[in-house]
Amino acid sequence: MAADKSSMKSIHQKSFSRSLLLASITLVICLSNATLVCAYNPFEEYDMVMYERPAFPNVDSVEVFSPGLKPLWLKALKRKEDVELQRMVIDTIAIAHLKGMQGLDEARPELVSILEDPDSRLDVVRSAASALIAFDSKDKAELLAKIAMQRKASVAQLIEPALASWKSSVMEEEWNSRIIDLDASHSMLLLAMEGLASLGSKKAIEPLTAIVKNSRANSSLRMAAARALGAIQLSGLVEVARSLADESSMPEAFGALLAIELLGGHTDEAATGLLEELLSRPSTAVQANAAGRLFEIDFNLVDRHVDELILSSDVNVRRTCVQTMIAKRDVMRVSLLAKSLDDVNPKLRRDVTTGLISLAEESDLRDQVIESVTDVLNENGWRGCEQATVVLTKLDHKPAGRRMVELLSHERAEVKVASAWGLSRLRLKELLPDMLEYAQSVDTSALADPNNGLSDQVSHLFIAFGDQQYREADSVLRTYIPKSFTLGLHSRPAAMWALGLIFEGELNDALAKKMVERLNDVESLEPEDEVVRRMCAVSLARMDANFALGDLRKYADSMRACAWGIEKMTGEKAPPLPPPSQVEIEGWFLSPIPAG
Repeated sequence: MAADKSSMKSIHQKSFSRSLLLASITLVICLSNATLVCAYNPFEEYDMVMYERPAFPNVDSVEVFSPGLKPLWLKALKRKEDVELQRMVIDTIAIAHLKGMQGLDEARPELVSILEDPDSRLDVVRSAASALIAFDSKDKAELLAKIAMQRKASVAQLIEPALASWKSSVMEEEWNSRIIDLDASHSMLLLAMEGLASLGSKKAIEPLTAIVKNSRANSSLRMAAARALGAIQLSGLVEVARSLADESSMPEAFGALLAIELLGGHTDEAATGLLEELLSRPSTAVQANAAGRLFEIDFNLVDRHVDELILSSDVNVRRTCVQTMIAKRDVMRVSLLAKSLDDVNPKLRRDVTTGLISLAEESDLRDQVIESVTDVLNENGWRGCEQATVVLTKLDHKPAGRRMVELLSHERAEVKVASAWGLSRLRLKELLPDMLEYAQSVDTSALADPNNGLSDQVSHLFIAFGDQQYREADSVLRTYIPKSFTLGLHSRPAAMWALGLIFEGELNDALAKKMVERLNDVESLEPEDEVVRRMCAVSLARMDANFALGDLRKYADSMRACAWGIEKMTGEKAPPLPPPSQVEIEGWFLSPIPAG
C-alpha cells in the first residue's frame, strides 16, 4: 500500500501544471458544445480544382486514449483524503468522456457516493454533479434534484438546467413553490421559470401571469416569466399581450417585447393580427422578434410586409425577410431577393446566394433568377458583384463571363478572386486572351500579401489556362517556376499544374528538367515548397517524362504524387495507403508514467 501511495504521489506531481486545462468541468461542458471561431478567410470558398485533379488522400491518424488512464483515474477517484486530487480527477473523467473515451461510466457509483455524502466538499460536489450530467444520468434525476435543493444556488445553477433539458418533473413542485416565494433570489427564479416552461406546467400559469403584469418586478424576471408563460399557455393571452404592448407606464419596446414572448405558442388569428401590428413599431428589436414569430407561424404573414421590412437597419429583420422570400418561391419576389446579394452582412448575403441557387432549380424561376442576378452583377456594389458572380457561376450562365473579365481589375479583393474563380468554372475559350492579358499585367511583387487576393486570383486564372490547355499562357506560367517565396501561397503550384496539362502527352524537355530541379530541391537552406514539388511530380507524369522516373522513385514513399506519377507512366500500382496511425491524446494532468 505504501508503494501504491508513493507511486500515486509521483504520478500526481508529474504534470500538475497541466491542471489549468481542467480548470472547471462546467467550462469544459460549455466549450464542448461551442463552435470554434476562427479568423475569416474571404477566399476559402473558392475551391481550386488543382488540389482535386488528382486528389491525394491524406494518411489519417486516429486519436486514442492510453489504456492506463482509466484504471489510474478510477483508483485516484477513491482517494478521499486528497480532496483536490479527487476533484481534478472527476473533472478529467468528465472531459475524457466528452472526448469519446469509453467505459468511464464505471466511475458513476463513486460519483453518486460523493453526492450522497453530506461531508463532501462543495467544489467536489459541483464536479461530481457536472460529471453525472455529462454522463446524461437521467436515472439520477431525483438525487441531483435533492442535491440542488440542499446545496442551493452554486450547485443548482448546474443541475436545474439539466433537469429542465431532460424534461424531468422531479422539481416541478419545488419550482412552482419558488415562483411565489417573495424571498427567492433572482437567479433561482429564472431557473424555476425555465424548468416550468420545459414541463409545460399548467399550475404555473397564474403566478407567472402575476409576475408578467407586475410593473414593479425586475424587467428580466418579467421577460422570463412572459417567455415561460408563452411556452405553457398556447391560447387566450392576446388581450393581456395587447395591454402590455400599449401600456404607457413603461418603455414602448419593452411592453411590445413582453407581448411577443407571451404569444410564443399562439397561432390564432387574433395573435397574428397583433404581431403584424407590432411590425410597425419603431423599435427594430420589436420588428425582428415579431417578424420571427410570424415566420414560425406562416411565412405568408411576413410576406405581406417584406417590401418595407427589407429596408430595415436590423440584420435580424432583413434575415427574416430573406427567409420569407426564399420560402415563398414566387417569381415576383426574386428581384427583391437578388438585391440582398449586396447586403452588408456577409452571412446574410451568402444565405441569399444559396437561396437564389435553390430557386433557380425550379424551371419557372430560373430565367427570373438569372435576369435579376445579372442586374446586380452589372452594378457597382462590390458585395453584390461578388455574390452575383457566385450565383451565375454555379448556374453555369456563360453570358456572365464578359462582365467577370471586367471585374478582374476591381479594387476589392473579394471581387477579384470571385471573378477569376467564376471564369475558371465557366470555361469560355473566347475570353482566354483577355484573361491572359490581365495575368500578364499583375504586379508580382504584390503577390506575397495574402489580403489583396492577387495570389488567389492569379491561381484561378492559371487553373483556367491549364484546364483549357491554353498554350499561349506558357510564357507567363514559366515565370513562376523559379523558387520564390514571395509569389503567394497558390500561384506557383497552380502554374506547375497548368503547365502539365498544357503539355500533356508531349514531353517538353527544358520544362521537364526545370520541374525535376524543383522536385529535388529538398536539402537546400530553403527547401522548395512541398505543394510545388507535388504539382511538379504530377506534371512530369502528365508530360510522360520517363527520364524523371528515378527522381520520382526517390520520393514515392513519402509523397503520394510521385507514386501516382510512376503508376501513370509505367502502370506500376502505387502502394496502398498505410492504416491510420494511432496518436495518443495527451495533456492529462494525471497520466501513467511511461514504461522504461
